[in-house]
Amino acid sequence: MTEDDADGDAVEWVRRHWAAEGLPDADRFATVLAVLDRTLRPFEINRSMYLVLATLFLSPDGARKLSYLSRYHMVHQTTITLIVDQLEKRGLARRRPHPTDRRVSLAALTPAGRALTRDATAALAERSFGLPGVGVRSLGQLRAAMGEVRAAIGDVG
Repeated sequence: MTEDDADGDAVEWVRRHWAAEGLPDADRFATVLAVLDRTLRPFEINRSMYLVLATLFLSPDGARKLSYLSRYHMVHQTTITLIVDQLEKRGLARRRPHPTDRRVSLAALTPAGRALTRDATAALAERSFGLPGVGVRSLGQLRAAMGEVRAAIGDVG
């Protein structure tokens, strides 16, 4: 956040900048973020931490290379390092050596991290992941459209 964010509200900052860039439906986008943030607050994690935890939860053996997390989440390696540091301090993840490459560290989900991810996911699902009122058909259409976009830009085969 910069000094132009006197209110310190990250969601409002995103909404304001989203709209300033001419991106569509800034209020709905910000509302979804606000719902996610409010839902995750009791778990004392932020969206980035949740997404890393969810990635580890879904990964083989509950672990991934830090470089994979950086690439997958499209953030700088330093950002992933900081997120994993925060998760380690909370006992939600730990670093462990790669089994075949001594130069590589893995972020691994701990039992506490697995439990928190389940609980946070259940809380997010209760709030329809910030998309209440969006029907199953619309979600399917959105997913299909995103698949077409991702294929067009080479993100998926």
